[in-house]
Amino acid sequence: PQDTRETIVLVHGTGGSAATHFRTLYPMLAARYRVLALDLQTPAAGLTLECYAAQAAAVIQKQVPGSPVHLLGYSLGALAASVLAASHPELVRSLSLVAGWISADNQQLLRNGIWDKLFATDHELLREFVTFTAFGPPFLAGRSKGEVEQLVSSRVFPEGISQQMELNRIADIGDVLGSIGAPTLVIAGRHDAMVPARQTQLLYGAIPDARYATIDSGHAIVHERPAQLFQIVNEFITDPRATPAGLVHDPIFV
Repeated sequence: PQDTRETIVLVHGTGGSAATHFRTLYPMLAARYRVLALDLQTPAAGLTLECYAAQAAAVIQKQVPGSPVHLLGYSLGALAASVLAASHPELVRSLSLVAGWISADNQQLLRNGIWDKLFATDHELLREFVTFTAFGPPFLAGRSKGEVEQLVSSRVFPEGISQQMELNRIADIGDVLGSIGAPTLVIAGRHDAMVPARQTQLLYGAIPDARYATIDSGHAIVHERPAQLFQIVNEFITDPRATPAGLVHDPIFV
């Protein structure tokens, strides 16, 4: 409470938590900002984006009363953050959406359907499938066999993930995006198989005051390229409107 620096709030994605999705990004941001992250609570039935957005809004209202925050949502968290920014504009100073989308397209629905079948029948094969689709080909190609096996074996399926996957399937934020007034940064993974770049481009195009950046990563941007993610987000939230809306930032890192 004594930290008077600007606050950034992090909202995790499907099957994640504040610790698993932001363990590397958090300390880098904390060197410059007051950082809050929450573990979204998933009801046994009736999960909606509004439910998650309300949880994040309650954290902001309690921990940062009277002061808007920089809000960052990753994957499903990007959709919840979009709903929050549209419904509570007074709470959001800037919005960063990492690997987000508007509504699932046919490729995403096919992957979601395979996930459902494997979740019901073969968790070991599902661990391999999720690892294969979460990380970009260059990242996986650069790992040793043992490192890839560790990525697979460390994959867990926490309580509530089935409800989150169903929300991934049915969520549609198209009606709220035009109401987002905060300066927004949309970030895509160039090799993202879970949320292809065409989907993040649609998200970018639907928000009035938005900029777009790509990172040489799969969907797991927070794991593959946390330092680059920090660099781009920090540059944006230092002065959100310094970069004009409509700008596409597409750096090639080697």
